[in-house]
Amino acid sequence: MNIKNIKNLFKAYFIENWKTDLFQFGILAAIVLFGTLTSNSGGTYSNIPVAISSIMLMIYPDRLFRNLHSSSPKIHYLSIPASNGEKVLVNMLLANIYMVAVVVLACVVGYGLAHLYWIMRGFDVAFHHGPHIYPSGVLFIYTMLSVFFFGSIYFCKRTTLSTFGVSLLIGLIFSILFSLILWVNGMMLVPKGAAFHDYVWSLDYSVDISEKVEETLLYVLMGVMIVYFYALSFLRLRETEA
Repeated sequence: MNIKNIKNLFKAYFIENWKTDLFQFGILAAIVLFGTLTSNSGGTYSNIPVAISSIMLMIYPDRLFRNLHSSSPKIHYLSIPASNGEKVLVNMLLANIYMVAVVVLACVVGYGLAHLYWIMRGFDVAFHHGPHIYPSGVLFIYTMLSVFFFGSIYFCKRTTLSTFGVSLLIGLIFSILFSLILWVNGMMLVPKGAAFHDYVWSLDYSVDISEKVEETLLYVLMGVMIVYFYALSFLRLRETEA
C-alpha cells in the first residue's frame, strides 16, 4: 500500500464529489427535520430517517464505481496510478466510515433542528426514545453495504437494482428450499392416516440453543459475509482491469 496513492485517491474523490455529498447531506437532514416535525408524538423519534439513511448507504457504492460502467471513464479510472487494493481500500473507507458519518451527522442535525423548533414554539419537548437501532441491526446494515459494494463492481448496468434483485432471488430460493425440506421431512414423519398440516405444525423443531449463542452465531455469520464480499470486490476489480 502506497500512502501517497491513497491520499491522491481521497483528494480526487473529494474534489469531484464534495458538492454531491453536501447536497445529499442537506436533503437527508431536511427529511429528518420535516419527518420528525410531522410524526413526533410524545417526544419519540421517527424511525423513517433510519430507513432512508440505510437506502442511501446501499445506493452509495454505485457512485464510487460509476466510472467502471462507461468506456472512457473506465479506462481513466483503471489507469489511475494506484493498485486495485488501494482503490478498493479507499472506497471501503469512504463507504463504511465517511458516508456512514455523513448520514449519522445529517440525522443528528435534522433531529437537533426539530428539537430547537419545538423549543422556540414554547414546547418543553424532550425526546425520550431515540431511533431503535440495535448492534445486530448496525452489523446487518454493514453486511448489506458489503453486498451492494460488490454488486457495484460486478454488475455493469443498474448496479443497485441488479444487486437487490439477485439478493431477493437468492433469499426466495433459500426460502423455497427450507419449505421443501420441511415438507419432505414432514411427509416422512406423518403417521398413516394423520392430517399432514396439523401433524407437521404440531412438531417441535426448536433447538435448545441459548439466546447468547444464537446472537454470537449471527454476528459471526454476518462478519464472514462482510469479509467474503469485500474479498470478492478486490478480485472482481482485478479481473476487470485484466
